[in-house]
Amino acid sequence: MKKTTTLMFILFWVMNIKAQVDTAKVGLFITNLYDFNIGDGCYTTEFWTWSIYTNDSLNFEESQEVSFSKKTNFSNYNLEQFDGGNWMQKKCTSTILQDWDVRFFPFDKQVLTINLEDALLDTTNLVYVADAGNSKISDALTLEEWNIDSFKVVPNSIRYNTTYGDPTLSGASVYPSVTAKVFLTRNHSKVTFVKLVTGVYVAFFISLLVFLIKPHDTDTRVGLAVGGLFAAVGNKYIVESIVPTTTQTTLVDLIHISTFAAILFIVIMVIIISRNYHFEKTKRAENLEKISFWATLLIFAGYNFYLIMDLWA
Repeated sequence: MKKTTTLMFILFWVMNIKAQVDTAKVGLFITNLYDFNIGDGCYTTEFWTWSIYTNDSLNFEESQEVSFSKKTNFSNYNLEQFDGGNWMQKKCTSTILQDWDVRFFPFDKQVLTINLEDALLDTTNLVYVADAGNSKISDALTLEEWNIDSFKVVPNSIRYNTTYGDPTLSGASVYPSVTAKVFLTRNHSKVTFVKLVTGVYVAFFISLLVFLIKPHDTDTRVGLAVGGLFAAVGNKYIVESIVPTTTQTTLVDLIHISTFAAILFIVIMVIIISRNYHFEKTKRAENLEKISFWATLLIFAGYNFYLIMDLWA
């Protein structure tokens, strides 16, 4: 009998603890996205957020924060009570850190993440539920360089490997949050790509023309190839002033590297062919010239086609 009473008490205690966990329905309405700063790794957003909850003691004016932000400002607070609950809304302007992936620029796609987190209550006291049905992006929002492909809001929880000194916890703490994700695709990517690579491709074909010059004119052949190399290098400097700064190896970097390698190969083959011609190995020189021309052209074109075929589609 005593054991049964003890078990019932423990069960009642556990159920009572679970009953004390509050729930808040949280949503976002994004009105603006701007200042996409790829160099500094951030962007700025403006949105309205709201929380619907039943426990009158909760205070979402003070408890919520935007995770991984450089600067956040909340304003326009409004709290209304309705039958059975509370509806609290506010406006937020936040500059958020963003890990921009520009490896495939200008065909890059980005996912902007806005994480609204409770800074005071962990998940043992409060749980967030995403108001996915009402969370949207304003129809009036248009981005000059980007298409907004999709948007979603999901519940989330952030785990920290500290209890912040809370004696009731051990090892770690978990805080409730909702995460909004905006999926973007860059506008006019094909036009931008053509503008970026036209110079480097022209430099390659200028260098390739050396195989159409007679082998005995070595100085002209080498000079033309070197001229193409300088043109490719110059184009790279121009492109780097346009392409977002990053430590990643980008698509445009790979195209320039392949062009440098191709032109270097052309110069080497021109020297080898000229030596064969100088030692009166005319037939061998002619064969090397044909093989070098078609091998360089096909390998370069094939590699560049491989780089862009999936992105261009």
